[in-house]
Amino acid sequence: MGFRDELPCSIRDVVDLLSIQVIRDTGTQLHCRCPFCADRKAHLNVKLDKNVFRCNRCGEGGGVLHLYAAATNISMAAAYEELCRIFQSGEDIRRRKLNDTPRNQRIVTPEAELAPSNIRDNTYRNLLSLLTLGSMHRESLLMRGLSGDAIDQLGYRTTPAVRSGRIVAELLERGCELEGVPGFYRDRETGSWKLDIRASGIMIPDRNMLGEIEAIQIRLDRPYKSKFNNLTSVDKYYGTTASCCPHFAGPHDSDAVYLTEGVMKADIAQYLSNALGQPRCFIGLTGVGNINQFRRLLKELATVHINRIIVAFDMDALINENVRNARQRVLQEGSDAGFEMTPIAWDEKYKGIDDLLLSFKEARAS
Repeated sequence: MGFRDELPCSIRDVVDLLSIQVIRDTGTQLHCRCPFCADRKAHLNVKLDKNVFRCNRCGEGGGVLHLYAAATNISMAAAYEELCRIFQSGEDIRRRKLNDTPRNQRIVTPEAELAPSNIRDNTYRNLLSLLTLGSMHRESLLMRGLSGDAIDQLGYRTTPAVRSGRIVAELLERGCELEGVPGFYRDRETGSWKLDIRASGIMIPDRNMLGEIEAIQIRLDRPYKSKFNNLTSVDKYYGTTASCCPHFAGPHDSDAVYLTEGVMKADIAQYLSNALGQPRCFIGLTGVGNINQFRRLLKELATVHINRIIVAFDMDALINENVRNARQRVLQEGSDAGFEMTPIAWDEKYKGIDDLLLSFKEARAS
């Protein structure tokens, strides 16, 4: 399509038009929060000299037209027509910013520094103690193989639909610190603390090697692009970006651990391994491509002299190039760090390791 070279705008213009949040501007590149995935750490890289972009988290990438077309869910031809209309005639459409802020001016919302893990752990434990798990969510977890007792021990809860004001008041009365805890922010007008629940679903504690809850994931009732979001208050007044950790499920007292993708998946797989009489330690990354989380895991495992990692990523690696590349990177970096890396595979009709173990449990019961 030759018209791409005749666009009256650059990729920076389109980033501004779409109000994509720029975290860092080096002059030649923009590091942004990706609008196509649940990115909270500026994985979207925009190269200004080449007018191209790519998200290192979800793999979305392309040029100026692709960015606008994908973000607005229209065809490339329609994107070309709209961009020409906007930048040649100055026509305003709904996708434009709704204020008069100059394009080169960034609105900076002050953020609170992330609280230490022990502070987050105390606040999150108290938060979860004030909530309950809805019957529909409990039933879905039972269907995935967990027992009622296991669900209670894991501390899963349903996101609160109301009473957030009362919840915050109770947390403060208990002496919990909210500053720097993702999910909490201050009201810009009154300065009072608020709880930021952005979608409904199951709240899943993300626990580190010490058992502290560093973050909370939410298994969404209505997924869009991703099944999971993190409890966060990013972009809120004195809010905080979520910071997840490698999730440890089960005791890590052997020389090997199983690595999978997802906090809930690790919890379920660990419970099922117990039920099958072969208890294992499962570690879940919050995303198969979260390489920084994996690097943290390698350092933590070295401190407890665990030297073997059994990589049990989902079987969609057979058809999903992003998953396959992420698995290969994990295997390579782990091997380079001196770990014995053992990838395992199984019948692809069982997507995850939790699905496979559940089939074993059901076969034993029949």
